[in-house]
Amino acid sequence: MTQRDGRITLFTRLITAPDGGSRDLGTGSFARVRDRAREAEAAGIDALLLHDRQSAAPDPADDPYFEAGTLAGALAVCTRSVGLVASVSTEHALPYHLARLLATVDHLGSGRAGWQPLTAADPDAAANYSRAGGPSAAARRSRAAEFVTVLTGLWDSFDDDAFRRDRESGVYFTPEKLHTLDHKGEHFEVAGPLNIARPPQGHPLLVHHAADADDIALAARVADVVLVPAQGSQDPARVREAVREQARAAGRDADGIAVLLDWPVDGDPGAAARLRALFDAGAADGFTLLAPTGSAEAAHDAVLALATEVREHGHDLPTAPDGATLRDRLGLPRPAGRYQAA
Repeated sequence: MTQRDGRITLFTRLITAPDGGSRDLGTGSFARVRDRAREAEAAGIDALLLHDRQSAAPDPADDPYFEAGTLAGALAVCTRSVGLVASVSTEHALPYHLARLLATVDHLGSGRAGWQPLTAADPDAAANYSRAGGPSAAARRSRAAEFVTVLTGLWDSFDDDAFRRDRESGVYFTPEKLHTLDHKGEHFEVAGPLNIARPPQGHPLLVHHAADADDIALAARVADVVLVPAQGSQDPARVREAVREQARAAGRDADGIAVLLDWPVDGDPGAAARLRALFDAGAADGFTLLAPTGSAEAAHDAVLALATEVREHGHDLPTAPDGATLRDRLGLPRPAGRYQAA
């Protein structure tokens, strides 16, 4: 992972809002968002978090301006190396549909798709899906964990070498390398198989924001990247090690998980040096740069300025090698197909 090669991982939320509160969602609006994504890519941002929600926000300024999965697909074909992490409500989405969507984005972007499961309660969203009330936090986490199990199983429907496409022999694919899922769990029953070839990353990157101990426990079991809030009273290195310890307890290789610390961007001229010092001390594998409030353009520019300074301060390369997947860029392993591993 990134601690091995000294390159700090940088994520940030892509700002989709225009300045001035305009709600134009036409071609000009997407062109603005596309340009911001390209600028973030050029500044050395490793992945963009694409915000989404299933109800109107109390503050219209916090509403997403595009559906996250659709936006990820659009950006996949007009960016080169930056990762695209779509927020997904595991309460209201269904695994088969999401598996197809993320696999498609991963193919479109040559291995740059990711997803962030959203498990927080939202009564307004429940009302939009003909549901009354909502399950407990424990039930929501249980559903999210099973959601991950189904997704990874569907992505393993085809072995990596299932499609031969051999003109001489006339063999397109090997039937024995296609696997049904037949999942029957507490929350889902999914037959499978998925009707899309295995994604370039094997499994698109799973990014989870862990705000408390229960979230950390879930993230340690299923996530590839764990985002943790910056809490003044808590040593970030201890939080990172807690994630790694729980990952090992779950039978995972702790070096297969990256822990990123939230970092508010406030224009501090010493911020890049502090990030490098925290990284070198093992407090985090990287950082999620949180844009300041105010003008969308000014907030975007502030994030770019700090990302550029981090890369220059640590002599980090701002771009990934041609053909690198998001997992390659972050130094995270590509999962083997469950049937191939067996």
